[in-house]
Amino acid sequence: MSASPMRAVVITESLTTLTLPDAFTGLPERRYPHDLDGHTPIEIIEVSVPADQAAARALDLSRALKATRFYAHLIDGERMLIAFPATVVTVERGDAAAIDHARAVGALFEIPDEQMRFAEMWDTDHPDALVGMEDGA
Repeated sequence: MSASPMRAVVITESLTTLTLPDAFTGLPERRYPHDLDGHTPIEIIEVSVPADQAAARALDLSRALKATRFYAHLIDGERMLIAFPATVVTVERGDAAAIDHARAVGALFEIPDEQMRFAEMWDTDHPDALVGMEDGA
């Protein structure tokens, strides 16, 4: 298990209460606007999660997500924990079978396939917005 922190990436609008679970209180975070698929305005919350808390925080997120159409993820250089509603899937970088499995799980929650570009997320924060992305940084 990696000792470096994992970065949680959460869409505010995906949360049933529009706030992070209490277990995230006190962890460093940043928030910024983003256009999902280049046309739907949302807010992204990024939180630095200690590696030894990552699995528990992924479960917390899985319990806080709306029932369909959303996921959240925690990522470091080699591993991604994808929180779907009441479910967490682990993907190691380069594991095509695990990525396919995660996409199949996401489909159960009506997440559009083009929003589950997990293989690209190690190199590009938001691959869904590559086309037409405005420079907001």
